[in-house]
Formats: sequence, C-alpha cells, structure tokens
Amino acid sequence: MEHFDPEFLRRLERLAIVARKTLRGVGRGERRSKRHGGTVEFADYRRYAPGDDTRQIDWYAYARLEQMFLKLYMEEQDLSLHLLVDQSASMGAGEPPKLPYARRVAAALAYVGMAAGDQVSVRCCRGGERTRPLGPYRGRAQLVRLLQALEQDDQARGETSLAGVARTFVAQRPAPGVVVVISDLLDPAGYAEPLERLRYTGHEVHLVHVVAPDEAEPEVGQDVDLVDAETGEVAGVSLDQAAVREYRAAFQAYVDGVRAFCRKHEIGHVLARTDHAFEELVLDALRRGALVR
Repeated sequence: MEHFDPEFLRRLERLAIVARKTLRGVGRGERRSKRHGGTVEFADYRRYAPGDDTRQIDWYAYARLEQMFLKLYMEEQDLSLHLLVDQSASMGAGEPPKLPYARRVAAALAYVGMAAGDQVSVRCCRGGERTRPLGPYRGRAQLVRLLQALEQDDQARGETSLAGVARTFVAQRPAPGVVVVISDLLDPAGYAEPLERLRYTGHEVHLVHVVAPDEAEPEVGQDVDLVDAETGEVAGVSLDQAAVREYRAAFQAYVDGVRAFCRKHEIGHVLARTDHAFEELVLDALRRGALVR
C-alpha cells in the first residue's frame, strides 16, 4: 500500500470524523460531545495508552502515583469508527483497480480518526468469511501498525455478500459508532438490507461507493466476452454505440438509485471513482458527503 506524504498527513490532521447524532453507549474520551454545553466539567480519569495526547496527562497525579492518567471531561466522549472494506474478487477488477483505492480511503479515514483520538477498527471482508477486526487502534502513532496489518493480506477474492458482512459485524457486538462501508456494491442480493441492518443496530452508517471508470463508461468496441470476476460466468456482449449508450444510462440510473436510497435512510453517500484524484476525494468529496469536516 502506498504510504502518505507528510504534507497530506498534516492536512488529514485538520479533519475530524463527523457523528451527526449522539450514539448510544458511547463512553467518555477525547471527542467533544453534542450532549453538553459550553462549560468543561471534570468527570473521571483513565490510564494513558500509547498514542494518546500527552497534553491531557495529569502530571500532578503522576507525581503522586508514578502512573500516567488522562483527565476526562463531561463534554467529551469516545467515538468508535468502524471501517468495513469489501475485499471480494470484483474489487480486484477495474482500471485503475478498485481495491487499492478502497484501502487507501480506509487508511486515510483511519488516520483522521486516530489523530482525533477516536477508536478505529478495520475489517477486510470477503463474502460471509468471519474476519477478525484490525484494532481497535487509537492515536496517530499507531498508523504504521494499521498499514502493516492491512498489507499482510491485500488479495481480492471470493464472492460479494454484503448481507454476510453485516451479519458478521453485528454478531461481534462492536461499540456503537460510525460505520463506513467501502464497496463496489456488486452483490446480486443487493445492498438495501445490509445497510439498513447496520443502521438499525445503533450505528451511524456511511457508504463509499467505489467505481472504476471502465465500469461506468465502457468504450465502443468489438464483440467481447465479459467474465464475472467472482463466479467465472461468461456473457458475450456486442459493444456497439447503442449498447454502450444504453449501458451508461442504466449504470447512471443505478448510481442515482443508490444515492436516493441513502438519502431516504439517512446514510451518508460518496461516489469514489478510481480515476479521480485520491486527495480530492478525501479532502473535498468526503466533506461534501458529511463524513468529515
């Protein structure tokens, strides 16, 4: 996975993951909560963990106890950020390919969360496989550990099963938080039920819909055999002007349908084309999609 340059990381540090609603079961931490007003009221301590903001250490307590504790306040709360990255075989298709782009999006969002003191976990999902989460991580110093963990398995394989991904995630009983699904949505069973399942289990849900340009706008050409990357099924297609025009219209209608569904169900939506500048997606499109500010 390509690492980020220092200037881009500095720009990421100015961002924060947005929680548009107060999430049930969220504990106190470093993030400002919507539930309290302008005064900062001391609430409790917690032990210092590597990567925490050292400015929050109570040095008086350290002098007495020789242990490091952070001060927590009533208007602060932890935010859990869960990144679900589709790693099925279809994500390996496209030019530029979708999976490396999706994993960079996940790494950037993880860094935004960790730099703000949020707890971040990443799940790379293939069909109904039970995948162990990477993390939770906290603090920007742990970004290297996250990138190393992501690089250990970067192969796209298996069939897409968004329903299986959602069921597995919910069964692991993660802390309520912001869930970001990063996927091409190429699941014959559809995307509606799994996205709604995530939303109805107390999470705030966002979708980063990853699309390759050759999927959105195929070129007019000769007769070709299209091979399903996940099932191996072959379909012969004649890419004449009429067929390409019809396909492009159908694809745009599909994308519009996804966007309308997300708007109706209060799910954040961002379309991520792999031929668009990655920095522009993170620093601009995700802001407009209300995922970061």
